[in-house]
Amino acid sequence: ISLAADRAPRETVRMTDPTEVLPARQVLHTTCTLDCPDTCSLAVTVELGDRGDHRDRRIVDIDAAPGNPLTDGWICAKVKQHMRRVYAPERVRTPLVRTGPKGSGEFREASWSEAIELVAGRMRDAVDTGGGDAVVAFTYNSSAPTIERASLSEALFAAIGATHVEHTICAHTAGASWDSVFGDLPSADPLDVVHAALVVIWGATPTVPNPPFPPLVQRAVKQGAQVVVIEPRRTAMAARADLHLAVRPGTDVVLAHAVANRWQQTGRLATDFVAAHAEGADEFLAESARWTPEAAAEVTGLAADDIRTLADRWAHTHRTVLRIGWGPERNPNGGAACRALLALPLLAGTFGARGNGVIGSPGTDEIRPRRRWPEFAQVERRTLPLHQVGHWMAPGSPDPVRVLFVQGANPVVMCPDTRAVTAAFARDDVFTVVHEQVLTDTARYADVVLPATTAFEIADVTGSYGSYTVQPVRPVIERVGEARSNDEVGLALARALGLDWHLPAPDASPVTDDPGPRTVGSGGVQFVDTFPFDGRARLVDPIAGVPSYVPVPRDRPL
Repeated sequence: ISLAADRAPRETVRMTDPTEVLPARQVLHTTCTLDCPDTCSLAVTVELGDRGDHRDRRIVDIDAAPGNPLTDGWICAKVKQHMRRVYAPERVRTPLVRTGPKGSGEFREASWSEAIELVAGRMRDAVDTGGGDAVVAFTYNSSAPTIERASLSEALFAAIGATHVEHTICAHTAGASWDSVFGDLPSADPLDVVHAALVVIWGATPTVPNPPFPPLVQRAVKQGAQVVVIEPRRTAMAARADLHLAVRPGTDVVLAHAVANRWQQTGRLATDFVAAHAEGADEFLAESARWTPEAAAEVTGLAADDIRTLADRWAHTHRTVLRIGWGPERNPNGGAACRALLALPLLAGTFGARGNGVIGSPGTDEIRPRRRWPEFAQVERRTLPLHQVGHWMAPGSPDPVRVLFVQGANPVVMCPDTRAVTAAFARDDVFTVVHEQVLTDTARYADVVLPATTAFEIADVTGSYGSYTVQPVRPVIERVGEARSNDEVGLALARALGLDWHLPAPDASPVTDDPGPRTVGSGGVQFVDTFPFDGRARLVDPIAGVPSYVPVPRDRPL
C-alpha cells in the first residue's frame, strides 16, 4: 500500500496550547512512534463532529510540536500525511476470517469473540500436540510505542513457551558488535556533536532517516569542525563533507584496519589510553599490520592517499565524534566491520570530553513495561531468525510451526527472498494470524486478520533512540472501527486460553513515573561518567576473535 502524498504538504498550523479549542477544531499533542531515531513531538489538529466531543474527533492535520530537544519543531513529510493511513480504504476495521485461497485477500467479517475463540482454539491444539515450539511469535513491533512493544501479547507468548522470532532484520549485527566491544556503555549524546572538531559519519545517511542530526553537524561546522563521510554512495551528506570516502560495500573492516595501521606506523596510537581502557589491542594491531594504505586501496576501491588523509586527520584532532550507522553491518563482513570501526576511537583515545566518543543508539532503561506483566513460571523457548522465515517455514520444512502470529510486521515485504517467503506463507498447514492496521501483503495470506490500533488511538509512552528523551503518547481520536491494541489482544487470548489474567486498563503510570516529554540523562561522557564492562573495552571478541576481512566475490549479492 503506497502512502506517498499526492499533493504538496499543507502549510504549518499555528502553534497553540494543547487544550485550546478553535472553531470546530482542537490541537492535541502526542508523539510519533514510527521506527526512526527522532521520535518527533506532534501537534495534531482534530476536527470535532456534530456532537462536539472526543468521540467524533477526526485528524485533519499533523504538524510539529515544540519542546523536543532533538527535532526542534520539525517532522517529516511521511508523518505529516499519516492520517492517510489512519483513514485508508485498506484499514482493517473488523476481524476478518479467510474464505478464499491464501494470498487472494478474500475474507468475511467476524466478531471479536468469534475471532479470539478461533485463534485461541488453534493455539491450544498446536501447544497440546507440539508444545510451545508449534506456536511462533513473529512480533516485530518496531513502530510501536514502549508498552505496545512489550505488551501482554509478548507476555502471553512467554507464558506458553511460544517460539521467539529474533529481530535479525535490522541493526541486530551492529547492536551485537556494540555489546561485544563496549558492553553496556551508553552512546554519546548526539546533541554533543556540536562540540566536535571532527565528525566522522561512517555508514550512515542521516539526512534521510535522522534529519535532525545534520543541523547539529552544521552547527559544529560553523565553529570550524570538519566532516568526513564514509559511504559507498554520494549522499547529500557526503556531497557537503570535507572528505568523502566511497568505500566498496563489504570492505569497511579493511579500511578500519588500514587506519589503525597508519596510526601504528606514524606513532599516533593513544598507547596510554589503550593500556588503561582496552583489551586485545596487540591481537587487533597484528591483523592491522596486513593492511597498509596501498593494500587496503586494492580491496576498498579507495585511493591510498585518501586513506592516509583520513587517518592523519583523525589522529591530529582530539575532539572527534564517530557516528556509526547500520550500513556497514549489511554484508557478509558486517560483524567484523562494526567491531573494527568501534575499535578506532579506542586506539585514537578520542574520549573523555563532550565532542568526543561514539554515537550509536541512545536510549533509557527508565521505561520498564514488563513490570506490568502478570506473574507466571518462566518457560524455556526456542529462537528462530526473523529474516530466514522463507527457509524455516518453507513448504516441506521439518520445523514444528503450526500457528504463526504476526504482529507489527510485514514479512512478505520486509524479509529477503520474496518468492521463498510467499511460498512459506501460502502453506495451508500453518494457521496464520495477522494483527495489523491495514490489509498488507502479509495480511492477505492470513487465516485471521485482527484490526490493530494506530498510535493516534492509544495511551502509551515512548523513548527515542536518537536522543535521551522520553515522551507520552496520547490518544487524539477514538478507535477506528473495532481496532484493539497489542495489550488487549494478548489479554483476550490469555483469558481464552484459561490464564487468570485480570489486570487494570493499561496506561503509562506503572511504566515510568514521569513520561515527559523530558530528557532522561545524556548518557554522560564516555570513559569519564560511564565505562564498558569493568572499565576496559574489548577489541577481540571471545568467540568471533579479531575482526578480519573475508573476500566477497564481486558477482555475489551483498
